[in-house]
Amino acid sequence: MKSQESSVHTSKDPESKQEQAAFALDSFLPYRLALLSSLVSGSIQKLYAAEFDISIPEWRLVAILGSDGPMTSNDIRQRAAMDKVQVSRAAAKLLDAGHIRKQVHPDDKRRAILSLSDSGLTIYNQIVPIALEREAFLASALTKKEKDTFIHLLEKLTKMARSMATTPPT
Repeated sequence: MKSQESSVHTSKDPESKQEQAAFALDSFLPYRLALLSSLVSGSIQKLYAAEFDISIPEWRLVAILGSDGPMTSNDIRQRAAMDKVQVSRAAAKLLDAGHIRKQVHPDDKRRAILSLSDSGLTIYNQIVPIALEREAFLASALTKKEKDTFIHLLEKLTKMARSMATTPPT
């Protein structure tokens, strides 16, 4: 893997007067995290998409509601780090398919609480073993200590990324 460089070098285009910053994409942490996430999510989705006809964002909603219980769209958005449109579209499709239920929030009639329906719980219970099997396969590349360290490092990076969303780095 190349080291991250911050130098500037002259463009290879002899007519260009601009300089191009050196950038080692393979060492760029956000790119590597996005690539890993995309590869893992895509491999799991291939296993359940045909049978359950749900997308990755829809599965995330089902997984969150299945593991954490009923919650509002805003809570789901924060938990999954998804934008409002992604959550809204996924929830609408799952509602239309009958996989989730929507109830008025008891304390605020403007908000709704989403929960899994019986068919949503069935999907959750059928996909979780598939997801866990894929996770075990992926994690088999690491020792127990490496996996624990990696999870710890991901938690640190997640905390820092959340702070970046509210306070840009200087």
